[in-house]
Amino acid sequence: MALKIDKSLAEVLEWRAKSQKETESMSTEEQMAYIRQKAQDFMRRHNLHLTATDSSGRKMPYPPPLHS
Repeated sequence: MALKIDKSLAEVLEWRAKSQKETESMSTEEQMAYIRQKAQDFMRRHNLHLTATDSSGRKMPYPPPLHS
């Protein structure tokens, strides 16, 4: 019996494979910066403002800012 994959899941898997290919030569730190930048770009484009809460209960913008 073949497993049927939902169209949405197929899109996520395609995005994941593309992202892995784009970042495979990067260090873990570079990969995290790349993903954070992509998330920030997406949020800016769509005018999204999210807040995260850290383990001590402090609120902060999400995704966290890139370190320079």
